Order: sequence, then structure tokens, then C-alpha cells
Amino acid sequence: MVMPELDEQQFARWAVLLEQRLGIAVTPQRKAFLSSKLRTRMRELGIDDFELYYDMVTSPRGGQVEWSRLLDHLTIHETRFNRHPASFSLIAKHYLPELLQQSADVVNIKAWSVGCASGEETYYLAMVLDRALKAYAGKAYYGVMGSDVSLDSLAIARSGIYPLQRLSGLDASTLENYFEQGSEGYRVINSLRQRVAFSQFNVQNLMQVPFEKMDIIFCQNLLIYFSQQKRQEIVTALATFLKPGGVMILGVGEMVGWLPEGLESMKIKDTLAYRRIKD
Repeated sequence: MVMPELDEQQFARWAVLLEQRLGIAVTPQRKAFLSSKLRTRMRELGIDDFELYYDMVTSPRGGQVEWSRLLDHLTIHETRFNRHPASFSLIAKHYLPELLQQSADVVNIKAWSVGCASGEETYYLAMVLDRALKAYAGKAYYGVMGSDVSLDSLAIARSGIYPLQRLSGLDASTLENYFEQGSEGYRVINSLRQRVAFSQFNVQNLMQVPFEKMDIIFCQNLLIYFSQQKRQEIVTALATFLKPGGVMILGVGEMVGWLPEGLESMKIKDTLAYRRIKD
């Protein structure tokens, strides 16, 4: 099938659609990327007309289903276990000891992995909490939520099954304690999966979802796809879900000069983290 070129007018229509639905700004420099992803999905459907495919995606009847399929091509799912060790170390060595030392009651820690893709970050966050809280048996419990816009990525996350090459960032002890080898690959053990839940969620709609207040919000390598203004809107909204004393951890360099009222910057080497000031 000979595919046509994506002309300037068509590119502009698709760019507006992506910004409206995802908040992602697609600059002219990203035209080739957008064209390539659209072509891939169009070939799968046997469609060779960008206008026809646009009408399909925006159709009131069935358009939402196709939009979900297209999202898996448009969004990048690059993630891995223990992707940024310093950020996880901040939780295990700084945040949790201080939280548990200050609390005389049983602590139920709620964590949220935003833009979790296929779940590696979410599960590793659960592993960090599980390992750190073993010394506080009976005093501390935890649950982790992962959210992403891609249904296909979430299906992988819910299965908890990964090929060996996806586990390259893990040490032998973590592999032994948190995975079981099977015919399909390595699966996260059931006791840990029971502590983790996944849901489809678009950060464009942050204020429309009645989430509980969180102790930990982990959002890395998601903001890079948004304009600086949109990044500030997203993290400001995320911050409203923090409990007093709760922490939000972002990717280093993803935010510059942002510190809304009620938060303080945590000065931990090689990290970008903020803590909600207690009353």
C-alpha cells in the first residue's frame, strides 16, 4: 500500500486534536514522528487517506475505540525497573524513616505512579515500599496505584509478566524475592501484585477524578511531552492530591522555577522532589 504524505493542513488538524485530548504540544519538528505513527496504524487498518482516518478517530460512533488503539502508537512507553535509583533511594532512606519515626499510629501509605506505561515503575515502587516497611511489621501498610492513558500498556502492567531483558536493572535479591519464572516470562509475585492497582487515566482530567490524598506521587518522564505552561498546570494539580508531609517526585530537569504555595523543595542530591508543608 502506497501511503500519502501528511501535508501541512492535515498535520495542523492532527496537532490540534492531540493538544485538545492529551495536552501534548506537537511542534512542526515532530511532523515526521506523527506521520510515521499515523501511517503505522493506518496500514494495520488498510487505510491510505489521512482525512478518512481523522474522521474515523473523531467519529461519535466508534471513534473512541479507535482513539484508544491509536494512543498506543502515539505515546512512548519507554520505562524500566529502577530507572532512577536516586529517586527511589529518597523514598527508602529519607522519606519513610522520617514518616514512621514521627507517627505513633499505624501508617497506611498510599503511593501513585503517574504515567506508569507497562507498570515497571509502579511495581518497583511497591518493591521499595515492601522492602523498607518489613522492619515495621504491624505498624505500616501500603498500596500503590499506577495510571496511564494507554489501555494496551495497562494490560501488560496488570499481567505483571515481563521478559528477562526487561529486568536488567534489578539485582539478584530483587529477582529472587519478587518474581516467579514461568513459561511466558517472569511474573511479579502475587502478594506484591495484590498491593498494586492500575487504571486508565489522562492527566488532562486531573481535577475530575476523586482520588484519595497520597503520601507519595511519582511522576517521571511524562512531563517532557508537554509545554512548560502545561507542565506547571499538571504538577500544580498533582500537588493538590498530596497529604500534609507527602512527597511528589519528578524527573530531574523536568520543572524549572516551580514552587507553589504550600510545598517545599527537598534538597536531596540527584533528585527533584517537593514536600507538602504540614499545617
